[in-house]
Amino acid sequence: MDWYTKRRFGDLADDAAQHFGDREALVFEGKRYSFAEQAAEVDRAAKGLMAAGVEKGDHVAFWFNNRADWIFIAFALAKVGAVMVPVNTRFRTNDLDYVLRQSDSKVLITHDRSGPIDYLEMVRDVITLPASDESIDDPNFPALRRVFIVGDETAQGTLSWDAVTRMGADISDAELAARAASVDPDDPVIIMYTSGTTGFPKGVVHSHKLLRNIEDRCFRLAIAPTDTILNYLPLFHAFGYSEGALAALVTGARQVITETFDPDECLDLVTREKATIMHGFEAHLKGLTEAQEANPRDVSSLRSGLFA
Repeated sequence: MDWYTKRRFGDLADDAAQHFGDREALVFEGKRYSFAEQAAEVDRAAKGLMAAGVEKGDHVAFWFNNRADWIFIAFALAKVGAVMVPVNTRFRTNDLDYVLRQSDSKVLITHDRSGPIDYLEMVRDVITLPASDESIDDPNFPALRRVFIVGDETAQGTLSWDAVTRMGADISDAELAARAASVDPDDPVIIMYTSGTTGFPKGVVHSHKLLRNIEDRCFRLAIAPTDTILNYLPLFHAFGYSEGALAALVTGARQVITETFDPDECLDLVTREKATIMHGFEAHLKGLTEAQEANPRDVSSLRSGLFA
């Protein structure tokens, strides 16, 4: 008998929707989603992944900046039993080449462009894409079969995320439920790469049991459904993913995410959204305190946070 009840990442959005329903769950750049709407978006993404051929156990590289779709796609991957491989959005061609190859990723999901960064062009520099909508057959990446592009462009040799989600309309609720039920909490759910400061980055494999640690930390920090977590940390990083995305769904706290870290934007959001929890590193704390000294705001809603 297990000493605690095992949970799965892919169940978190549904569990939170069942408990909190129409309460606000997620805020990004003015768009607001209830827990029920968030769970529906996760399901829409999950059905698309299934229809596009993502199988249980497939490694899926996710090279994506913070935004609401990050949450939907990440938890959809877990729901269909895929293993997410978050890729640092500061990586460029050589780093992408290494992670795709070393992780045996079958699918890459990324932007066409984010701000000044042309992700699609870097994908073309690294991967030999097919001339049509056929499966990728690049000897440098023997496991890779598909690239999904989130954005406005439709690119040769890739599948647009809009097309993926449209394909998902053919997947029934029952089919998705059966796939989700087949996922074992002991299965791998994420491969998180180290920074590589002392050598090549290593892919650290985690199962769904990681949730036990997150539940314990949330309990000790007394995070509750009444809290609002301001999350400017990159979601591809363990800190932002665990203490923001996962912690919010585990506890029912509201999460406000930003695409990047801007001290003034973050402090304005603390005031406007009444954020109660904010995590970060010492460089963030320096930027936040300097911005607050230059332009004081009412940040009295803040009550807790971890600063490494």
